[in-house]
Amino acid sequence: MAVDRRSVRTLAVLVVALVGLTAGGPAVAGQDLGSGSSGELTRGEPDLDAFLPEPELGAGTEASLEIQVHNNGDLSLGTDRDRVTTARGTSVEIVDEGPFDVKSGTASLGSVTEGQSQTTTQRIAAPEDLEPGEHDITVELSYDYTRQVSGSGVVYDRSGRDLVTLTIEVPNEPRFDIGEVDTEVEPGGDGPATLEIENVGSETASQARATITGGGGVTVDGEAADAVLGDLEAGESETVTVDVAIDEAASGGAKPLDVAVTYRDSAGVEREAIPEMATLAPAPEQTFSITALEDTLAVGYDGTVAGEITNEGPRTVDDAVLIVEPMSESLFVEDTRYALPEIEPGERAAFRYPTDVSGQADAGPRQLRFSVEYTAGDRSTLTDGPISERVVIDDHADEFSLLGDGISVQQGDSSEFTLEITNEREETLSNIDAMLYTDSPLATINDEAYVDELAPGESAELTFDVQAAPNAPTETHPVELDFEYDTERGETVLSDVYQHPIEVEPGEDDGGIGIGGIVVRLMALATVIGIAGTLWWRRR
Repeated sequence: MAVDRRSVRTLAVLVVALVGLTAGGPAVAGQDLGSGSSGELTRGEPDLDAFLPEPELGAGTEASLEIQVHNNGDLSLGTDRDRVTTARGTSVEIVDEGPFDVKSGTASLGSVTEGQSQTTTQRIAAPEDLEPGEHDITVELSYDYTRQVSGSGVVYDRSGRDLVTLTIEVPNEPRFDIGEVDTEVEPGGDGPATLEIENVGSETASQARATITGGGGVTVDGEAADAVLGDLEAGESETVTVDVAIDEAASGGAKPLDVAVTYRDSAGVEREAIPEMATLAPAPEQTFSITALEDTLAVGYDGTVAGEITNEGPRTVDDAVLIVEPMSESLFVEDTRYALPEIEPGERAAFRYPTDVSGQADAGPRQLRFSVEYTAGDRSTLTDGPISERVVIDDHADEFSLLGDGISVQQGDSSEFTLEITNEREETLSNIDAMLYTDSPLATINDEAYVDELAPGESAELTFDVQAAPNAPTETHPVELDFEYDTERGETVLSDVYQHPIEVEPGEDDGGIGIGGIVVRLMALATVIGIAGTLWWRRR
């Protein structure tokens, strides 16, 4: 009887499939890998397990824990071992994070052959208040593998998922927390900063010491500060004061301070705690502003620049100095540093600078630069500014204006007259000594007048006399005056020479000179001699 080979082959495939179903059944349909091939049936599967080589994680810390995946393999039939025990496309995912906070996602390991171990990491954070002891997480291992290879080459693939419980140990140990750093040091300054170090762990830290270093433009004690904390029980804290210097160019925002703590545990073994980082926020920079700036500047005169300075905060300053710098050679300030009183934030203080203006200066605007020096951080001296402000130099103007209309004297006679002077300066002038000068054919006996004080815009009357020679031309003649006075700064100033007109009118003809004429001439001669002597004395 002839046997149909095709029928026999079909029957063989059905038998193999039946055997596969008996063993659990394929997850993927069988594949014929070789037409007409024959060989030994192989069956098996991977056997994956997971471990934590270093299972310790401190409360309040975050770390990358290594998870090691090992494949023990399980060959149940046949000899093609690697074919059925290799886990392909292996991935690791924490599906139950327990009391922890898992920061990582699914990790891929690729293929894991029998006897091989693959390692991945997972970022895990432990809460601050997590109790010491053992805490579990659950890891899912996912992979693909070949369950069976038939003698004829038909392959049956499957997918596997294993759940593994891993135990993380939270040790019973000291842990440290760093509070906010308190300082009044600004960028560019240096001074003290305080921070609190607390043992938030569950065990006493004996003989604890802290090493504090800075970053981000902050230097601690020149390089690093060592602080003795002593014995810190659980929940106990210690305040540490260090010296910090902040670069002037340091950008705004908090700066890091690294704090490393060493201690001895209950067994007397010296240990290093996980380094902690504190944040130091530099004090806001102190600022000032200039308001209500006024000036009394004119070409050739001494004047003042005055105004108010406002402390814009954030702190009270009690030792600040306001410095002015004229940006023109035509302005001169003898004492450029003005000591300010204590000024609270938002408070104002007045200032006043005596300022001289050169007689060769041109009228017009000028620039002044102001800056404020103050102490910050209990030690360093800082500067705010420059603050640029504008002043105006006025044209040269007389100190006084004179008013005295219609002053006249007859030939050969004398006349008393009054001049009204007004203070045109923007400061009070005192000890005003006025002198009257005449030239022939005029003379004077009462040539001096005095005013105690004139405020700006205030006026006073001055009384003089004048005599005219009998042959004086009947026309307008000038008399001259100058004024010596004291300024508010206590300086004595001699004014320019002022001129005022005197009208000589025809005298009465009495047919001769007469006693009056002789007296007048003698008085005029004496006056001329006196005036000449006075001019020589005052102008020498």
